[in-house]
Amino acid sequence: MSAPGNSRVDEIRQKIGLPLAIVCMLIVWFMPAQKGLSIAGQKALSLFSGVFVLYLTEAMPLPITSLLIVPAAVLMGVVNLKTALEGFASSSVYLIVGAFLLATAMVKTKLAERITYKILSTIGGSARNITLGVMLANICLAFLVPSSTARTAILLPVCISIIELFKSEGRSKFAINLLLTLAFTNATIGAGILTATVPNPVTIDFIVKAGGPLISYTDWLLYGFPPALLMTFITWGFIQWVYKPEHKEIPGGIEFIQNKLGSMGKMSSQEWRALSVFVLVVILWATGKWTKIDPTTACLAVSGLFFLPKFGVLDWNDANKGVSWQIILVAGGGISLGDILMKTGAAKWLAVSIFNALGLAGASMLVILIVLMFIIQYMHILFVGTTAMATAFIPIVLAMAQTANIPPMVLALPAGMIIGGYPLLMFYNTLPNILIYGTGKMRVEDFPKVGVVVCAIGCLVYAVCAMTYWQWVGMF
Repeated sequence: MSAPGNSRVDEIRQKIGLPLAIVCMLIVWFMPAQKGLSIAGQKALSLFSGVFVLYLTEAMPLPITSLLIVPAAVLMGVVNLKTALEGFASSSVYLIVGAFLLATAMVKTKLAERITYKILSTIGGSARNITLGVMLANICLAFLVPSSTARTAILLPVCISIIELFKSEGRSKFAINLLLTLAFTNATIGAGILTATVPNPVTIDFIVKAGGPLISYTDWLLYGFPPALLMTFITWGFIQWVYKPEHKEIPGGIEFIQNKLGSMGKMSSQEWRALSVFVLVVILWATGKWTKIDPTTACLAVSGLFFLPKFGVLDWNDANKGVSWQIILVAGGGISLGDILMKTGAAKWLAVSIFNALGLAGASMLVILIVLMFIIQYMHILFVGTTAMATAFIPIVLAMAQTANIPPMVLALPAGMIIGGYPLLMFYNTLPNILIYGTGKMRVEDFPKVGVVVCAIGCLVYAVCAMTYWQWVGMF
């Protein structure tokens, strides 16, 4: 999906992407032997450079680029076919599938929509309270709907209808405020809930491959939810300050919301069944340490209940439409590439090079953490989507942790949360950003005007969290 006025840029980007990717691959392939880099590692780095350029330029669809990683790795002699395909068998990929099935049921039964209107009708009809209600709806939906795009799709029509009630002429600060609140708090809260955004389970997968512990749903919630919740309120508050609504009250706002809620009637049998299945999977996630049932198994097993005769609320057509196979392919191929970089030593060599170039040798863990997070944070400018970014950077981050003799979780966990929760710098960073920009009620500069400051605060919050709160709760 292209945003208005951006088609020419996309066309140029896509036109130069493939030739540039080939040139980068050849440069790395034929560069002189590097100390500490094996032949297999150099080949893996060559593959990585080409894929990295294709991810950035989107010269080919991202799923196709990810799928081509497998034959390219085999034909280049980097790894065998079995190793190249391991990313597609990753537990995080199947956790994403199960999470999409949960989301499909929530949306089809309109349970997610009901929760949204209930929150908005409870919070009040002032301009400030409506934006607060959207933020609270994002927090609740992040537990129910594991896709930032799906959550935006649920709330965007509501927001547009409320903006129309405002009837403001010209550029409306309230419209910008509400739309930025929708997209940005959607992203920030996602960093704190394992299933809320794809980079979270991808990060866990890489941590395990690096020899770190398997992080459960409740572990992620314990480590990630407090800073994510804090940053969500900070983000909302900063947006209120930058784009203060023209008027305090929205004419007819609360009536519109109550009418929508009233038209839905009482909770249907399908909604109750969807809610019961979701509660069951949350219970299994919360008790995983005692039941020894991992999040992926729990999610897939319980999601199967949606298809039971008489009890279920989904059929295969629903599931086929609800599961984003594009995300599955990008995640699978990206995890395969990251695994290849780690196994061939390419990630470690690249991490050591970056480490030395930044002069981080001998630096404290806090300094390394802050520098790393700021670098990753502002690399969002180059990326469309967070899944490809996570699969490209997390292996390198883990190798940096190994180089600095730091536990893998200490660097990788905040890095994954920053990647998944803070794509706030430009309108093209994620599909939710593109969706709100596509309404025609915003300008390009609205995103960095808020995003640059929020991202900087986020880096500091997560760095402090890593040095205090996470140690207090025994993460490392």
